[in-house]
Amino acid sequence: MKGKGYTSLSISQAIRLLEEDRRAILVDTRNPADFRKGTLPGSVSIPEWELDRKAPSLLPDKNAPVLVFCRTGARSWHTAQRLAEMGYTHVYDVGGYLEWQLGGM
Repeated sequence: MKGKGYTSLSISQAIRLLEEDRRAILVDTRNPADFRKGTLPGSVSIPEWELDRKAPSLLPDKNAPVLVFCRTGARSWHTAQRLAEMGYTHVYDVGGYLEWQLGGM
């Protein structure tokens, strides 16, 4: 599914992209306390409200794939859209952490 400036991926599609492109980065938009409790391997923490401040330093390559997730998948689309507006060219909404946990990650 295509949103405004980003694409939604299934878990299997996201895993394939992460395996195929070493530049790809997972962005956990949950709050820092949830991130510390557990996150997807290799992800960086950029809570939605800190996106404008943290993205330039944590995501310096605007052409690298950026895969965004939140807790349930209900808000990740907003962060994905905002990253696209900031000039990131390969942005993907990959749903929620809870869904990934059920999917075996």
